[in-house]
Amino acid sequence: MQFETQAWADEFARCLNNNPNYEKSAKTWEGALVLVFKAEGKKIKKDVKLWLDLWHGKCRSAKFLKDGDGTAFEFAITAPETAWHGLVSGEIDPTRAMMTGRFKIEGAMNKLMRYPLAAGYILKYLKRLLQDW
Repeated sequence: MQFETQAWADEFARCLNNNPNYEKSAKTWEGALVLVFKAEGKKIKKDVKLWLDLWHGKCRSAKFLKDGDGTAFEFAITAPETAWHGLVSGEIDPTRAMMTGRFKIEGAMNKLMRYPLAAGYILKYLKRLLQDW
């Protein structure tokens, strides 16, 4: 499945929604999350933004944002594409990447940090769906 397509975003949402452990770990999560992949010309030519509408253990919607799309979000995680690649390949530790600023957090980090298990499931499906990326 090709990254940056609606089919890819739908599959990501389906994976989260079919995992009862994700649902349990994110049961009080309220707020959309945007994952921003900053283009470096290796795999992507322009920045990619994946918007996830996360609400009480479900992903109500997932889509790639277009330029100028003002869709609201509570949190954003931004990193260069090589950092995302390192994360999904296991070369980069997610906690260390956040703490050292390799991944930039927009929004209330203390609130986001209350959901380490939910974040782990999001990472799990990123790894699965981006394995050939």
